[in-house]
Amino acid sequence: MILSAPLSYRDARTILDTTNPTIHMRVRLDDRIRPVWTVTGLIRGSEQPDDLVIVGNHRDAWIYGGVDPSSGSAALMELARGLGALAQSGWRPKRSILFASWDAEEFALTSSTEWGEQYADRLTRHAVAYVNVDSAASGSRFTAQAVPALNRTIAEAAQVVRDPDGRMSIAAAVRDRRARDLGSLATGTADDLVDNRPSGGSDYSVFLNHLGIPIADLSFTGPYSVYHSLYDTHAWVARIGDPGFRYHAALVQIWGVLTLRLANADALPLDYEESARRIAGYVREIEQRSTHLRCGAESFEGLSAAAARLSIAAEAFGRNRDEALERGDVSRLALLNGKIQSVERALLDPEGIPGRPWYRHLVYAPKFTYAPEVLPGISEA
Repeated sequence: MILSAPLSYRDARTILDTTNPTIHMRVRLDDRIRPVWTVTGLIRGSEQPDDLVIVGNHRDAWIYGGVDPSSGSAALMELARGLGALAQSGWRPKRSILFASWDAEEFALTSSTEWGEQYADRLTRHAVAYVNVDSAASGSRFTAQAVPALNRTIAEAAQVVRDPDGRMSIAAAVRDRRARDLGSLATGTADDLVDNRPSGGSDYSVFLNHLGIPIADLSFTGPYSVYHSLYDTHAWVARIGDPGFRYHAALVQIWGVLTLRLANADALPLDYEESARRIAGYVREIEQRSTHLRCGAESFEGLSAAAARLSIAAEAFGRNRDEALERGDVSRLALLNGKIQSVERALLDPEGIPGRPWYRHLVYAPKFTYAPEVLPGISEA
């Protein structure tokens, strides 16, 4: 291990200007063992209380964590306060909503990972989705990472929440910004609001990569030059990141709408037609990247055919679900909800991807950094 310490340029310049400097550095490492606390709370559902919509955020920080994670923790507390007030008035969601405040995220995702592994059987049977917020607001640009099955529901939530800086919705503001950035007319679908390449390095990892539970990660972002530094403070958030905390409030609104939609919908709002479309794109991408390896198109025929079968099955499922909704067929919807809830799990390999068995999702995994990777077993091969 090589010990190192970061210095500002001003301090380093003093050392560099000294002829033949000899630097003595004293390092004190705190290696005491401490408990890790996972804090959860539950609003029990009225019709399917075993099914869980999970919302979470970590509360440990590198130093002060004004944005990461304290802005997210503030949003989680406000979401719990708002939905808790509804519950106190007698309201109950159809499915249970579980709130989670994770510890030790900055120490290898310890709290969420241990909790996910401890309750793996229950989560595999009953988890609908996990929605994460590390950083509620460091600017005004809405960003979301998610599995494609949640694209439409996230877009619908962003469509009904107004942008604090304008008279348009958050979804319209995203498209308007993108159009201005590209110098073109605002185009694209609601699905384009979401980045469908979930990266690593946050508490949603155990849910998606290990347990096969649909995930989303929400934030308002901006120039965040104080990330993981001594200067990521409440003062920075209040003066620079989000003056007036307007985007904190907007984030809670989007988070709340998305949570209520997942918890109350008669038909679970998971769209695997969109997933099939994205997966087919990943297959084409990997095929193009491997042309120099002397493997012809026939090497990918089985994978392409599987993606096509997924698309056909997802379209047929969508028609059946629409018909059940139109007829108000409650028993049929319950059966279809159970089926759609198991689809993300079906994308797991119990033995994991080669060389990294804990990561079991065959479509998504992080690289050995925060960066995302699609079709990881094939990509790494």
